[in-house]
Amino acid sequence: MSAGPLVELRSVEKRYGRVRALASLSATLPRGELILIQGANGAGKSTLLRIVAGLTRPSRGELRVFDQDPFSAEGRAVRGRVGYLGADPGLYGELSVRENLRFCARLRALPESRVDACVASLELEAVVDRPLHQLSTGFRRRAGLARALLPDPELLLLDEPWNGLDDAAAERLAKTLASLRTSGRSAVVAAHGTPTGVGLFDRRLRLERGQLVGA
Repeated sequence: MSAGPLVELRSVEKRYGRVRALASLSATLPRGELILIQGANGAGKSTLLRIVAGLTRPSRGELRVFDQDPFSAEGRAVRGRVGYLGADPGLYGELSVRENLRFCARLRALPESRVDACVASLELEAVVDRPLHQLSTGFRRRAGLARALLPDPELLLLDEPWNGLDDAAAERLAKTLASLRTSGRSAVVAAHGTPTGVGLFDRRLRLERGQLVGA
């Protein structure tokens, strides 16, 4: 793992036409912490996570993840160390949970054992061979989380991960996050309100009008 900060953002701005989602945002996030980013709808939380994940290029400014630019020629290696779960689980509805995870594992050249480990850790055995479109919102979210965890990421990015989860699933997610920190890994979680297990987080920040408050 890099000895430097987890994430550095320097005057990062993101525009969608005339809409400014992030406004000259600068922040340094340390490694080995669970970080909660809260904010109202439209505050820029999803955009920020997608930029850090290397999925959306900022309009201007500088981004470093593990002390590297994820949009550079070497960015593929950086993105391989990051797991991301957005509002959509990023899986195919007609495929079973197992088929989806196997497909994602092959794309990343990961062993089958990673699929089995993620299914077991999120207790998906009862639905693993059912098509995703037949599952409840909570199970689809858990399947999406399993996909994000497949590469055993050093940094996990979660966008509103508690949406659609019942109490038992929410507690399971909190345990998953706690185990990440125990292993020296990091997570950045975006949430609209105050999620279950909020006491787990080492750092709580607020995003307002594209700016982090307290970073």
